[in-house]
Amino acid sequence: MDTGTLIRSARQRAGLSQTRLATKAHTSAPTISAYEHGTKQPRSDVLLRLLGAAGFEPMLAPVTTGNGRYVDLFCDALAAHVREHPDVLEQARLELDRMRPGDNVDAWRSLLDAGPSAVVAVLTSRDPDARGLKADNPFARLGLVDEDTRLDLLERARAR
Repeated sequence: MDTGTLIRSARQRAGLSQTRLATKAHTSAPTISAYEHGTKQPRSDVLLRLLGAAGFEPMLAPVTTGNGRYVDLFCDALAAHVREHPDVLEQARLELDRMRPGDNVDAWRSLLDAGPSAVVAVLTSRDPDARGLKADNPFARLGLVDEDTRLDLLERARAR
């Protein structure tokens, strides 16, 4: 999200007009408008002041969502199963044949060809770029994680 969209979104979510936000943030409505339209960029301290005036405390570090935590925990459980039962890669290959063709299917074929250690490395990765690949893996449909464990993982993800 670009800075202008972030400011506009925070202002609108707070139910503030540009004039009201400007007053609360000790600036002018034309300046708020310029920020929102991208014709002017606020310094970082000004951005923090604007977001604070709208009632938001910005997070400057990426935070994994509950869904992301669940995907990580679920994939960790799948990785443990792959470590203990590398023969499950054959089942995953068959599952890939049932999945819709796409980039992830090709990527998973390559990973399966590379062997269990490559599969485990992706399943246990915390790299944000691996999230889509992890979420669309061929193991999830094989029932390797029982329902009780899956529900426990879901609760653990929500609890954080």
